[in-house]
Amino acid sequence: MDKSLLNKPEGSFETTVPRRFPVSSSDHGPRTNQSSPPHSQAEVASSIDTPTCSSCNADSCNTGSCAHEVVRDLLPVIDNLDRAILTGRHSGDFDEFMSSIEVVRNQLFDTLTQHGLREIPGTWCPFDTCHHVAVGQEDDDGHPHGSVVDVVEQGYRFGERVLRPSKVIVSRNDSSNPGEFE
Repeated sequence: MDKSLLNKPEGSFETTVPRRFPVSSSDHGPRTNQSSPPHSQAEVASSIDTPTCSSCNADSCNTGSCAHEVVRDLLPVIDNLDRAILTGRHSGDFDEFMSSIEVVRNQLFDTLTQHGLREIPGTWCPFDTCHHVAVGQEDDDGHPHGSVVDVVEQGYRFGERVLRPSKVIVSRNDSSNPGEFE
């Protein structure tokens, strides 16, 4: 994918992204029966920057943890996914398509980490029932007994709260050296 297309301003991409819902012809062009005058650019800009959801208050919005802020910050990710899909459809190059999806996945993860998402540590750390769910054991003399050998599904936390524990394979070690974690 031409990575220069990522993060382009709206309207700068020549090909139209397929719509998810049908659009009636009345959705195009100027409206003739407007009940209020068109908004000025300043009014539109202030409405974008001002939280409008009823669940927000000044304290929570200033921390950057409001849902509308997260969703707003994810909109460029959706735009780039649409561009990646179009590139895949038009180029037919699977490697290019996969490369563009990886770029967008990294953009998504970076956006979520800016809002407080963190990966739960995995391999080589001690098994912790607060952060891990064991889905298997593996005999492994190279890892200390009871440590994580492999992460099957990555876990995440938001602040101190575990959103999803990691699904892991835990080492089973029968040697006389029980490892540093016991």
